[in-house]
Amino acid sequence: MVKKIAPKNRQLGQTLIETLVAIFILVTGLVSALSLAVYSFQSSDNSSKQIVGTALARESIEGLRNIRDTNWLKGTLSTCSDLGTGQQCYSAWQGSGEQRLEAGTYAIDYSIGSSNVLLTKNPTSYVLNYDSNTGLYSNGGAGVPSNYSRKLVITEDQTSPYTALNPRLVVVATVWWQGRKCPVTTDPATLNASCKVVLQSYLTNWKNY
Repeated sequence: MVKKIAPKNRQLGQTLIETLVAIFILVTGLVSALSLAVYSFQSSDNSSKQIVGTALARESIEGLRNIRDTNWLKGTLSTCSDLGTGQQCYSAWQGSGEQRLEAGTYAIDYSIGSSNVLLTKNPTSYVLNYDSNTGLYSNGGAGVPSNYSRKLVITEDQTSPYTALNPRLVVVATVWWQGRKCPVTTDPATLNASCKVVLQSYLTNWKNY
């Protein structure tokens, strides 16, 4: 009986193919793992920016509410005939001067060391500076320019039951940032939703309901 022996070159060919297949599987696994790691890092970074952006937007709306409430505390009730016969309200609730709450586009800041809120109408820039010593963001304040910008837009709704003297203020706070797939811009309307946070709120005068 004669035993057949496979040629040596055929064994070498099979070994080479097995090696290539093993390398392919290994590379595919590494690429998948790296892709998942990159995606996780990007998602984490975007979530972090969303959290900071939301906090900055909420801060700006609360700042306007603080101004409105302060005007209430400083004012006195008076008759507001535009709201109804014998109706009382705080006629100076919108304030006056540069800090008056009226239709326009604003930057907003908290005065360091106090609870004062500062409004700047039509600012030259909406970029927020970050102060590493205090951990605070501000428009034009101490620190270095950050990746965040913040803008407040106020419009006045005078449709009934609101009036020209006592409108409903519609407040839209927008915070946007620059980064991967988030280009530098002064117009957040051109950005994708993943590059900005937009919050809306309403401010009205107090009246005796």
